[in-house]
Amino acid sequence: MKRSRELLAGTVLAGLGILCALALLELGVRWLHLVPDRFWEPDPVLGVRLVPGDRGWWTQEDREFLVRVQINREGLRDVEHRYAKPPGVFRILVLGDSFVEAMHVPLESTFPRQLQERLDRDSGAGKIEVISAGVSGYGTASEMLYFEREGKRYQPDLVLLAFYPGNDVKNNSPTLEDTLKPVYGPDGALQRVAGEATRSRPGGWRGLLARSAAYHYCRQLLLLRHRRLAQVLVRRGWLKAAAVRTAPEQDGIPVDYGVYAPSPDPAWRQAWSYTDALLLRLQRDVSATGSRLAIAVLCARDQVYPQWWQEIVAAHPHMQNRQWDLDGPQHRVESWCAEHGVPCLALAPAFRAAAANSTPLHFHHDGHWTAAGHQLAAAELAGFLEQQRLVPTGQIGGSNEIH
Repeated sequence: MKRSRELLAGTVLAGLGILCALALLELGVRWLHLVPDRFWEPDPVLGVRLVPGDRGWWTQEDREFLVRVQINREGLRDVEHRYAKPPGVFRILVLGDSFVEAMHVPLESTFPRQLQERLDRDSGAGKIEVISAGVSGYGTASEMLYFEREGKRYQPDLVLLAFYPGNDVKNNSPTLEDTLKPVYGPDGALQRVAGEATRSRPGGWRGLLARSAAYHYCRQLLLLRHRRLAQVLVRRGWLKAAAVRTAPEQDGIPVDYGVYAPSPDPAWRQAWSYTDALLLRLQRDVSATGSRLAIAVLCARDQVYPQWWQEIVAAHPHMQNRQWDLDGPQHRVESWCAEHGVPCLALAPAFRAAAANSTPLHFHHDGHWTAAGHQLAAAELAGFLEQQRLVPTGQIGGSNEIH
């Protein structure tokens, strides 16, 4: 009897020790913010949206940044804005994807906030308000639908579309896009963007794992640092194959880089056709509200830092004997703008000129803009909008008129 009690006591103590260790691990992961919080939820029309009022921390596995994030009441990563435009305010609505959402830097460092500060300082005709409506994963399809449903409610005087050729064209294709697939009708008109279906939260121990930061951290380490072990676990049925995801490829080339091919294949030609139609629809929607559309063509790090593109090509043998035009997508958007009378600014030249400085403009692993990149973008955009007389300013010819 005494032996049984000792065995039971030892088992209980061992169990308590394991539970305490797991609890400490969970608390440590949460306290150090080793895994990012989630700020998005499915949307039946837009594919995905930011959760209004959500807050937390954003980081990535290489720990290049750790940023406190707050989503406002309207589901934007921005300060609070009322739908009704206050008297005497000139409003700019910025549409875009993760480069506009910009969770990689503090809110005050994002280019929309810095753009407002610069324009407000230069304006002599009242306050200028910049509203940041960027959401990760958005292409022109989701951005246009957002404007039709939400964006126009802000009564913007100017709509600035931040077009990112690195993935926006792919995002607009129902065949190339793999996450937020746009759905087009028989007439080719966009109907909605289909995101991942909402799944009910599992119960029991699976539910506990789903809510555990320590579990997600260990899973992240397994999938990113020990991919061979993860593949072994998949083969033995201990891990779902979907967990070990790789970038989709076509003929040994990652799909994303197909946008840089000088002679696009049929799938990319169709993607560009959809993109052209979406841009035209957005222009018409914006004009119907009495506003104006302008486009900023954002730049990828591959355009700015040649060594990064060389590393990509070196890592994919099928890319090495082919020609690539990293500025081709930018030139195509510029041509569309010229044809349709839309003011357009390509940021790549300014970023290349500034890349010689020691301050990086893009994060090395993540690829998005650093605070210095956002600062440069804001300065270039402010000068462009003022030069094109798209915003009220007292510094051009002594007039506050907008043409």
